[in-house]
Amino acid sequence: MGYYLLTYYIKNTNAGTKNLFEFVPYKSEELSMTDDQLMKLIHSKFQQYPYLRFVTVSEKRWEHDDEYKLKFTANNLYYSETPVPKDYNPETIENRDMRDYANAAFFSKYEVLHQGFEVNLEKEEKVIRLGAYSYKLKGVLICEASEEEKKKYYCDEYMIYPIVDDPLRVYEGDEIINGIDRLVIGKCGDTLLLKDLFEAIDYNTSENCCEYEAVLQDVERCGITVSNRKSLDSSEELSDTIVLEVIEDRKNLFRIQSIDDSYYIGPRNFYVGDDDELYECRGDGSSSPYNQKIITRLVDDVYGLYYFFNKPNLRVLVTARVEKDKEKYEYENVTIPKDWYYTIQTLESDVNRELDELFKKYPNSYYKEKRPDVFVEKK
Repeated sequence: MGYYLLTYYIKNTNAGTKNLFEFVPYKSEELSMTDDQLMKLIHSKFQQYPYLRFVTVSEKRWEHDDEYKLKFTANNLYYSETPVPKDYNPETIENRDMRDYANAAFFSKYEVLHQGFEVNLEKEEKVIRLGAYSYKLKGVLICEASEEEKKKYYCDEYMIYPIVDDPLRVYEGDEIINGIDRLVIGKCGDTLLLKDLFEAIDYNTSENCCEYEAVLQDVERCGITVSNRKSLDSSEELSDTIVLEVIEDRKNLFRIQSIDDSYYIGPRNFYVGDDDELYECRGDGSSSPYNQKIITRLVDDVYGLYYFFNKPNLRVLVTARVEKDKEKYEYENVTIPKDWYYTIQTLESDVNRELDELFKKYPNSYYKEKRPDVFVEKK
């Protein structure tokens, strides 16, 4: 004698969710019977009700056990798209229980349709970052993890995939390796400071996915406002002078990044080429696949910030971050040392000169669809 929970599924006819999952739970029943009786019951139900697409059979160890485990999933060999009884209300499917878990048994008499899965629809209008791009999080797909997934995503028994945007799609990229909670940047209607988006900006800096302004436009497309103020409870905006600091990692290898309380520029590593030009490279000094000049990358970033926020007076101030007290690990920002490469000494003027030329060439060219900034009262 066994203790079973049977859940029958039918085709999803709800226009708003049928692209998310093809079949939805219809009815469930708890039964106590032998395996032979169970098989005959399922066979009879499938013949009698051809609109039932499949059934999941969960089992518990004893009568008063509160936990069911999925035993198998059986496909209806008599299935046809006949009308479903009127008591089925497709508008309420979001509230139906989708909890199927580990498909641990082989059911030879019927076709095994799927391994355990669960779809949870997101109702909080969260926005998630995947690489440099932002998406509306529509829900998550939870399924039994394969051995390959366990190795790739460092997960245990179950794997969680985000379901994003329209048309709905399940995202399987490497960005979710460490889980998706840390990738949520906010909710529709939120206001975020520019520095709050440093992970997306840094990803774009290293991978060169798109123009800087496209990262910010993508966030606002999802309903979040990007602010260029110093804090959410202050009306003071960031200075038009973007302060960049150059750090010497080792001979001929440098890093450049923006300082706090400045428009955020993602950190980049660079070296001085044989032609004395400054070229982007990886942190270990190896060549970047893009092999772009640092001047070009900085000009593109600043111009992107100008375009997005409509700030034609943005310019850069390049400083050096040097060690002040070795024992206390103290550093200070100073002017570029005279014994550094000449092209680093002239980096500031070279970048600003190219910006001046761009602003003259494209006057009044800025992002016209920028969401209005929202002042947030201090709590």
